Amino acid sequence: MVAVGQELARHAVLLDAAVRCLVAQPRASLAQIATAAGIGRTTLFKLFATRDQLEHAVAMRALSVCEAAINSASGHAEEGEQGGDGGLRALVTALIPIGPQLTFVWRSTSLDVDEEVVGAYHRMDAALLGALASARQAGVLRADRPEWWLGQTLYALVHVAWDSVQCGQLARLDAPDLVLDTLLGGVGTLAARTAR
Repeated sequence: MVAVGQELARHAVLLDAAVRCLVAQPRASLAQIATAAGIGRTTLFKLFATRDQLEHAVAMRALSVCEAAINSASGHAEEGEQGGDGGLRALVTALIPIGPQLTFVWRSTSLDVDEEVVGAYHRMDAALLGALASARQAGVLRADRPEWWLGQTLYALVHVAWDSVQCGQLARLDAPDLVLDTLLGGVGTLAARTAR
């Protein structure tokens, strides 16, 4: 495998272009990925000899970007910039722009057997659950729902928001409010909830 730490830093632009290409076309050839990244196929092969090596590097970069966004939002919450929501708005606002990275990680089940990727995913997920715990402590999220459910719900809403922004259905600046409104209020009416 490619030496992850150094290669991720050196090739961040390439890996970010590759993730966007692979999200748009999961079966894209290495030549198509190279074109999307603005490099030649030979250069790509020099950096990543196989598709598996490239996908590993893309996954590690994606997870690194996601964890950094979560930690940045959590840092704002710790500094008192949370607005009474335990940092939930900062978290959602940080995650929506990195929709391609989140989508790649969710879709790439072949990476489930890559121990390094699985470890990085668990670190990212732990960071997210920690951020959601802050929102729960602030009284913004229900305490009677499992943490993993809140995390998966947030991931799904962020993905839909990012995809909707990409398709032109949702304005980028409106996305965080829609995600937060749906996460905190659900989509059912109060009458439907009380009728159950």
